[in-house]
This record gives sequence, structure tokens and C-alpha cells, in this order.
Amino acid sequence: MRLSECLNSSDINTLKKIAETHRLDCHRSSKNSLMQAIMSRFNNRKFVYEKLDSVDSEHYREALLQLVLDKRQSFSREDLAAIAKRVTGSAEDLDKRLISKFLQDGWMYRLGSGGGGTAYYLPEDLSRTMKEYMAAKLQSRVERTESAPIVYRDDQFAIIRDTVQFISFVKNNEVKTTMEGVIYKRQLMQLLESMEVKEEAVGTGWRFGYGRRFYNYPDRFALIYDYCYGRGIVEEQEAGFLSLTNKTETWLLKSDKDKLMDLVKFWRLLYRRPIPRISLVTSTIATAAKAGWTLKESVNRLVASYVSGYYYDSQEQVMEKRVYQMMVYLGLLCIGKLADGRQVMKLSDVGRELLLEEKMQDEREAVHKDASPLIVHPNFEVLLPASESRLGWELNQFADLALPDLMRIYRLTKGSVSRGFQSGWTADRMVEFLERYSGSPVPVNVKRMIARWCDEQTADK
Repeated sequence: MRLSECLNSSDINTLKKIAETHRLDCHRSSKNSLMQAIMSRFNNRKFVYEKLDSVDSEHYREALLQLVLDKRQSFSREDLAAIAKRVTGSAEDLDKRLISKFLQDGWMYRLGSGGGGTAYYLPEDLSRTMKEYMAAKLQSRVERTESAPIVYRDDQFAIIRDTVQFISFVKNNEVKTTMEGVIYKRQLMQLLESMEVKEEAVGTGWRFGYGRRFYNYPDRFALIYDYCYGRGIVEEQEAGFLSLTNKTETWLLKSDKDKLMDLVKFWRLLYRRPIPRISLVTSTIATAAKAGWTLKESVNRLVASYVSGYYYDSQEQVMEKRVYQMMVYLGLLCIGKLADGRQVMKLSDVGRELLLEEKMQDEREAVHKDASPLIVHPNFEVLLPASESRLGWELNQFADLALPDLMRIYRLTKGSVSRGFQSGWTADRMVEFLERYSGSPVPVNVKRMIARWCDEQTADK
């Protein structure tokens, strides 16, 4: 809802209070005059900046920051109560101070909503101006560098590709679990080794608070597993094995961007208990580091007050392992190192789109439908770019992943082709799939062996 709509829907007494607060020169008895005066001032970027600069209450400034960095345009009374509690430690002064001041200053408007209730609206055009102000303020408090890092990491959509790999692993193998529903170590090591981003199995020591299987699995895979379980893609059977559900195919049909957006949302909810302000933390980091390579130490100072220690995790460990590292795993943040050893970070292209809703020119999903990403070699190896996760899912049904990398290598073996045949793939269907997505005939020896291996399966029956 735009400012003009909010003003038009407000009663004249609300507009009078705003005019009196800002000492506007207009006829107080004319709603039209009040609306024109308020719009004239609030559409002036300089006026908005000056008013925000003049805020002297730390609690009020913090509450405004949280509102502006929130993606929602309307809030319930309970939403504002939660913000008040986070900012002040108590929601007792909600009506007296925060809501009344938001309304009186003209930042928010209390209007009717569907079902006869009321909601508090932050006008979208005013919100954009406030976001620009907040972004400039945050960026002025961090230190950027003109030097490019000598090395840096950008995971992009790797976690989505590895989620598809986990689903494929469950489909192609009987993944056995303990009585507690935990994957046995030997199979877990095999699964972790097949991932694009490698992790070691967890050792001894305390691990709790960051998800259902955080105690059992390393950080990144624990998130992948909890996400698949939480979204109903993977089930733990009482008989002691994992299985896929009918929700798998629906999830696989989504774009990688939509999958990642849902995973980021899940992560924020999962980590909200140990890090109550996680949404504010990620939004602040995103806004502060979007302009380029930024010194990590300066970002630490900016968000330090939003993050506390959690049991045996110190405040620094929570920031490093539970915020920065997870944002890197999710492809939201790039982390690098300068020649002098200092660490730097910047918001990734994916992060800009998902956290700040800034559309990128390079749309990864806009791939030509007639593209031929597959390469089939006579040595039975099939090459496929890691970005083609949907094709990877299908290929995994009759080929084994031999090397998880940016260019993934699959291998056609008697065992993998037999597995595909048992899942309903015929020899002709496998060859047709390979030829369709490679744009060229399958090597004769590969085609012949696929047919032979399938014939052997028919003979065995």
C-alpha cells in the first residue's frame, strides 16, 4: 500500500497529529489539505533523511531499523509487540511509546484489514526511502576495501545440488538407520563423500539447539537432512530405513532459486531459538556488505549486539559458525582473504536477490530449452554441469555419480543400469534420454552395453 492510499484511508484526526508533529503549514480542518502537505514532505527524500537523523532514542531507532529491514508491509499488533520486546526487553511500553510514536510520526498507519480486524501499514514508497537511508547508514559504519581477495568462496546453488544428491542417494540405495533414525556411519560417510561440499562426520562433544539432527550430522548436512524431513520429502521408517515421499517430485520441479528461497526460510526458522534476531542479523549483513568487499571485522562490530552466546557456543562462535558459515553454505555470502591475511566478505548475487529482493541481470534459470548440457564418452562416463540439478536427478537413476564437482562425472555401470531398469527405465528410454540432452548419438559401444545389461535383467526374471 502506497503512502497516498494510507493517507486516504486514515481519519482526519490521524492526519492532524502527523501535521502537528512536523509543524506542517496546511488547513487542519481539510483532509485534502492535510494529505497534500504530508505527501509533499514525505515524498521529499531530504525531509525523511533529516527526520531519521534526528531520532535520539536508541530503542526507537532500533525498532525502525527492524521494521524497515523486514520484508512485510503490514504488521499485526502481535508483530509490533514482538519487535518491542526484542528492542526493549519488555513489551510493556508498546502502546505508550512505539505504536503511538510510529503513528504520530507518520511512519506507520493503523487501518482496517480483511475480516474486520486492523493492521499497521508501512507505506511501500516511504519504506523504500527509509531503506535507502538505513542502507547508507549501515554501509558508512563498515570498512570496505578496493583490493580484491587473493582467494574467496562462493557456493552459489551448491547446497541445492547436494540436496538433490541426498534425495538421489535415498532413492538409489537402501539407506539403513539405527533405532533412533540415524544413518549408519559407513553409509553416512559414503553419502558425505558424494557431496559437492565435503564435511567430516561429527565427533564427540555437545551438539544441540540448531535442528533435529544437529547432534548426529555435520552442520551443513544436518540442515539438508532436517529440511528434507521437515518438508516431508524424506521419511524415517520404523523398519529402520529412509524413504522418499510423493512430495519429492513436486519439490524437484521447482526452480533452484525457489528451492533455495524455501531452504533459507527454513534455516531462519530452525535457528531462531538460539539466535532470536537471526532475520535482523542476516538483513543487516546483507545491507552492509552489498556494495562490495567489506572487512569482516567491521561487520562483526555492526551486528555484535544482535547476537549472544548460546550455551557452550561463545558469541564469536555463533557469529562464525552459525551465521557467517551457514550464509556461505546457503550461497548468500562470499568470504575471502586479502593478501595481508584479513578476511573480507560481500553479498553474493544470489544473496542480493533473496535477501534484498534485487533482481540480477544474470538469471540462472533462463536456460534455453534446446540446450545440450550432457556429454557421453565412449568410456561410459557422462559429464553434466552441476547447475543442471533436475537432469542430474534423472541421470542418477541409471548412472552413478563418480565425481561431484562443477562439472559432475557420472559413470554407467552394469549395476547402475540394472538399478535403472528395475525402476522402470528401458534401454531405449535411457539411450533416448542421453541423446536428447547431449544433442548427439550415444557411442555405439555404450549403447550396445546398455542394451545387453537390460537384456540380462529381463533374462534373470
